[in-house]
Amino acid sequence: MSLFPVAPYRYNLLLTFFITVVCFTCTYFFFGFYFSEYEGLNIGLLSGSLTPGMPFRSVYFSGNLVISQFYSLLYERYPGVEWISWLENLWMFVACILAMNAVIVILPEKLSATGKVIMMTILYLLVFADHQVHLIYTRVAYLICGVSLISMAIFFDGVSTIKKEWKWFVLINLFFAIGTLIRNEAAIACFLLILPFTIIYLKKIKHTALLFLIPLMMVGGQSLYLAVDIESSTDREFYKQVEPDIEEQFIARENLVPLSSMKTYRDTVMYKLAREMTLSDPRVMTPAFLRSLIQPEKFMFTDTLQWNRVGRELKAIIIQYWYLTLIVWMLSVSLFVQYNFREQKFAWIYFAVFVLSFWGLTIAQAYADKVNERSWLPYMGLFILCHILLLAKNICTGISRKLYPVLGGCAILFAVHLYHLKKESNRMKEDLAIHEQQFQRVKNLAANRYLVTNSSVFYYLFLSNQPFHTFNFSVFKKIYITDSYIIPFLPYYKGYLERDCNCDIYDYPSFWRYLKNTDVDVIVVSGEQRLQTIKDYLREIHQLDLPLKEINLARNNNNDCKAYLLDK
Repeated sequence: MSLFPVAPYRYNLLLTFFITVVCFTCTYFFFGFYFSEYEGLNIGLLSGSLTPGMPFRSVYFSGNLVISQFYSLLYERYPGVEWISWLENLWMFVACILAMNAVIVILPEKLSATGKVIMMTILYLLVFADHQVHLIYTRVAYLICGVSLISMAIFFDGVSTIKKEWKWFVLINLFFAIGTLIRNEAAIACFLLILPFTIIYLKKIKHTALLFLIPLMMVGGQSLYLAVDIESSTDREFYKQVEPDIEEQFIARENLVPLSSMKTYRDTVMYKLAREMTLSDPRVMTPAFLRSLIQPEKFMFTDTLQWNRVGRELKAIIIQYWYLTLIVWMLSVSLFVQYNFREQKFAWIYFAVFVLSFWGLTIAQAYADKVNERSWLPYMGLFILCHILLLAKNICTGISRKLYPVLGGCAILFAVHLYHLKKESNRMKEDLAIHEQQFQRVKNLAANRYLVTNSSVFYYLFLSNQPFHTFNFSVFKKIYITDSYIIPFLPYYKGYLERDCNCDIYDYPSFWRYLKNTDVDVIVVSGEQRLQTIKDYLREIHQLDLPLKEINLARNNNNDCKAYLLDK
């Protein structure tokens, strides 16, 4: 097999490029591209929109490692371009071309051009389209890492090919490195999934080890660096002591002692603040105190409470995406029927490991952390891609008639997938309209004022923008994020806040005192319960009252976003 632009593969590369351009364009106009979850916040920070006059070079210490500095430099030098949107879509574009080319070079040459186009379009809609609609760096990282590893298996099936095309081999490894830097956890998951696929595809264990040596070094090296960095963190690096252990226990594993175990009112208000991951007072809400709220766990994979949680999470996501689950099970059945396991003595074992690896890794991830759409769906897409590639490799012997009903069922479920994709894009479009309306109301209220906010209302600020459009917060004199998990302690943002208030951010009340004493009006926008918890905490722990007067935000009835004027 070859990826390289020499006859007859030049035609394949041009065809995959053309189909990818058409698929991306059609998806943009018929489904739409939208920022998902907290990607808008990442862009707001990295673009410097939230820290005017002070470049922001780091979003999250274990994600977008190094590459976030590259993004920030681009924003500084060419501020008129929404760089992350373009670059994340570029990474997806390259991954899509590699995946399509991997399929097209495996398919029999006698297959018509129409058949190849149909096959590639189906591949795009099953594996990539959903992640264009929901643009977030985690999904991008999964597809970059997974497709890079698959490409190495398809295009470098021998040592001679690596030697002959070593430049392409290096480039694909560099592409994997980009995905690893974007999200190390995604790289680890893809490595563990694609390894058994490569063994069953190549039937060469030693060559598979050779192909995966460099990716293993990348993933292992970055994992080791992060582990050492966390372990050696100081008290002035509070965010590293919270991530990932405390965050996982609080949010993902829901492993907290009950509120009823608090003995005093002081403990109660601290517990409520911690439960919402409002960790803005590290001298009181110390890592030791936060860990004291975590219930003792049994040995890994032996805790019944955690298994009950895993069961609930897996059941919920499988029911939500039942059609993809059925598609992948049907493809596994098709592969088992179609594949000739007599060619190699232990081929059926490799096949079983490959099929079970996805489900085993999903269960392990759910137990250790959580399973959500941004990680499970791209992982499922890669699993489907691996099935398609293995079936395409074996299709030259002809399709067994036993598979006709199964493949027919896959076709019906594919139509269901398109229906749900369109339904989801419509929901995203409606959500965008709500966010835009609410953000406009916030702008009308806080224009030429200081805006103070927290993660309870981030959707309205950071998901009210669309990919490829630059963020613009110039209507506000300042935007401050004071109560949002670890954001106030990330080095660049911490420096920005301390520069403005001339105070120590680790002294939690100091920034609120700065806001009370400033000559500019301050508008606080927050979820009502979140702000009440903050007010109770400041009053009880620091004897500081926040004199807030609610003002009309003309909010929608289906959310609890409220606006307040900070009385001076």
